[in-house]
Amino acid sequence: MTDAVFVEEIECGNLWYDLSSEELKMMANRTSIHNEWGITVYHTRVKSRSAKFTYVVKEVTPEIERELKAVRDYLKGTDVILVRRDICQNIRNRFRVDFFVTREYARLAHMFSNSFFEPHDKDAEPDIVVVQVPEWKETKIYIHPTEDGRVFTFCLGSDYYGETKMAALRAAMYLMREYRNGLGMHAGGKLYRLRIGKDIKRFGVLILGLSGTGKTTITLSDHGLKSPEGISIKQDDIMLLRNDSFAYGTENMFYIKTDNVTSQPYLFYATQVPGAIAENAWVDDEGEIDFDNWTITTNGRCIVPRYAIPHTENNVDLPRTDFIFFNTRRYDLPPLGRLISPEQAACYLMLGESSITSAEDPTRVGESKRVVAFNPFIIDDPHKEGNKFYEILKKNPHIKVFLINTGFVGGEKGVKIKPQDTMNLIVDALSGNIEWQFDPVLGYEVVKSSRRVEMEKFDPYRIYGRSRYEEILNKLFKERKGWLSQFEGLLPEIKKALR
Repeated sequence: MTDAVFVEEIECGNLWYDLSSEELKMMANRTSIHNEWGITVYHTRVKSRSAKFTYVVKEVTPEIERELKAVRDYLKGTDVILVRRDICQNIRNRFRVDFFVTREYARLAHMFSNSFFEPHDKDAEPDIVVVQVPEWKETKIYIHPTEDGRVFTFCLGSDYYGETKMAALRAAMYLMREYRNGLGMHAGGKLYRLRIGKDIKRFGVLILGLSGTGKTTITLSDHGLKSPEGISIKQDDIMLLRNDSFAYGTENMFYIKTDNVTSQPYLFYATQVPGAIAENAWVDDEGEIDFDNWTITTNGRCIVPRYAIPHTENNVDLPRTDFIFFNTRRYDLPPLGRLISPEQAACYLMLGESSITSAEDPTRVGESKRVVAFNPFIIDDPHKEGNKFYEILKKNPHIKVFLINTGFVGGEKGVKIKPQDTMNLIVDALSGNIEWQFDPVLGYEVVKSSRRVEMEKFDPYRIYGRSRYEEILNKLFKERKGWLSQFEGLLPEIKKALR
């Protein structure tokens, strides 16, 4: 079987292309819900990504070929919209994306158009092609990387915009790793300006973490810093880390969750400005938007313009990455640790660790969950994430890697690590205002003292008792070793670096 069914040009009834964002908005207007703020609100049939129906296709099977031929035959009699955009702002590392979607779902074209950058070269061949047919009878997402360095994705049966966005970004992360000597990271990015002695110094920071661990909260926090100290927010979702520690931002907008947005004034304001596009927000008969009403879904989203969020700037790149934070939410770790070697940092990236919350499954609260690189969008060969990260850290010894716990120490009724504690610890870590000590049981450095946070109340040895805590950690490390054992291509020095 050849891959022609993926790579051949799309034939359709009529092709709509080179449309402005405003023209796409008008095409989708009939599906927008009138509301008091006058923003765009769309509702979808599918409310989240269809991960269990997502397949990486290395070799095209007869079944897949038959299905995609049927899709192509359908498109020959259907009006289709083509949106051309670039992932990344930087001219040195742009990924050209062609997004095709059936005209009935112009709202997806409208959202995609707003999310990414105007193409630098409209005549360039695409690196990434995404074809979305939401009305298809079955839900299937087929991802096909080609030998010539492109990625084609067919999204069938889903009208959820998150599927669209991640089809493009997932491909860019893959191409960055395989062809551009870097690593795509499911990470927020920000620049800190902090007073160190008499000087103001700048630090580039990446924040990684699974959903619910505080990645976006930390990324968007100003930590209460006052000028001349401060922050500049770059991205809240995907950064592409180059092998010299430069990190490219990927998106022109922010795509935020709205389930708790009313408790975050800056973000809540951003959802109300012209250009905001809400997805699956509750709107009552009078047009009032209520993000706290989760009748439709707890996975409400909103595309918000960069300008509406304080501390953003036009440039989305980090010229240098100095610090990387891995977020986790657990009961058995102190609030902050500093990893001691590139091998260990790569090991913890592979663990991609957090724990199950009551919101996810009340019967499994506290159980570990792990996703390699905190990134559910890896196309294949997950061991390469750890190996490449290890390579980048060895080449850039100035990068320091930390492990943040944003949960409770000692269980659900234990000592809560409050967001302000986390924000203060981060600033102290960046500023050099922490005294570290090596913990031989954990295998890395923990905070002995911090200028802004009293640490004694978070001491797991005090909360659990030393023998009980060591027992808990021994069980945890056994789980971790079992997890790492599945990655045959992972460098042995990474596997051995747990403690």
